[in-house]
Amino acid sequence: MHGAGSVPSTTADSSIRRDRSGGTRRTLPTGRALVGGLLVTVAAVLVFSTYAGAQHRPSTTVVVATRSVDPGTRLRAADVELRTMDLGNDIAGRAFDSVDELIGAVTLAPLTEGDLVQTSAVRRADPGTVDPAEPQFSFPVDRDRALNGDLRSGEMVDLLATFGTGASASTKVLASEALVLAVEQAGSGTLGSSGRLVLTVALDSDDTVLDVAHASQVAAITVVRSSGSGS
Repeated sequence: MHGAGSVPSTTADSSIRRDRSGGTRRTLPTGRALVGGLLVTVAAVLVFSTYAGAQHRPSTTVVVATRSVDPGTRLRAADVELRTMDLGNDIAGRAFDSVDELIGAVTLAPLTEGDLVQTSAVRRADPGTVDPAEPQFSFPVDRDRALNGDLRSGEMVDLLATFGTGASASTKVLASEALVLAVEQAGSGTLGSSGRLVLTVALDSDDTVLDVAHASQVAAITVVRSSGSGS
């Protein structure tokens, strides 16, 4: 006999056993399962990255420098080459896609190996007018007769010579649209001080070189920025 309100111990034990054996519980994944899932995820990421890389390749062909060159350098075929790279449309629009169109161009800024050649860095000659063998000549000129030194490599200038003084003086055009290859200081002066400059220009003929050489000794040479009219 059991007291009132009491529950037989055997009934309670069996209920506990049923709860423990018959109930469903969610078990945590084992360490091996976690590692396996991580490896699958990593593999999937690698496959996607490889696929994405294969689908995206540089597609813009542009001209770059193959060596370092100074301003005023006339470019040769060995100075530039084509490379394929990724470029934004704004940059690609200022680049060149042909080596041939840069042969004979004069650099306006320094370039180092691998530099992208942009339109602002060179001055190209008109097609068919480039003569790599045209003579080059250097001569001194007073700053106040050379645009106060406001010259840079790649510009086109006209060279004038004034012979004599006073009312009997005469001025003649020595060269039109001569290409400036270099602007340097003369002696101990600087481009920012009074004094003289030394200009190196490309001239169209040996006769012109003789005219400029003579005028540099006996006349006052004036450098005028060319208007591009060709006259």
